[in-house]
Amino acid sequence: MRNQKSIVKNEYIPISAVVGIDALPTRDSITKFAKEKEQTKEIVNYLNWKKSPNELVSFCRAVCETEVPKNFDFLIDLDDHSGGIEINATITQAIWNGMLPLNFIDLGYKTITIIEFENGIPERLNSLKDIDDADFKPRFALCSKSEKEKVISELKNCG
Repeated sequence: MRNQKSIVKNEYIPISAVVGIDALPTRDSITKFAKEKEQTKEIVNYLNWKKSPNELVSFCRAVCETEVPKNFDFLIDLDDHSGGIEINATITQAIWNGMLPLNFIDLGYKTITIIEFENGIPERLNSLKDIDDADFKPRFALCSKSEKEKVISELKNCG
């Protein structure tokens, strides 16, 4: 599962769609997928998790390998003339291929992320479509303020 190289020059995590709670893996599906191996702390954490109003359950196709939890301080919005907004957000959980909670986001895989926003979910993210209706074109991404210009340029060139 772990890849060595990033397919991007700068670290960022796209936010492509929202995922409903009913689309998340269940205890039974995780146990079946993990083939009844010992439950990791990530699995236990996920199974005991209850969504808070400051959390967004989102979908991304990972463009870089990232350890979780991971903090970010900028939300890119390609529809915003200034590029986005400063935020405090933490990816607290990653669910590999929508099936198995892990302590990292794996390059190239479809990943469900649970993102906790310190000051509430930014209103602009209300425009995200449900995973079943999304077009997956890049618009939003989490990154570091120090890399935002490079990431915005990269996203515009791949979109």
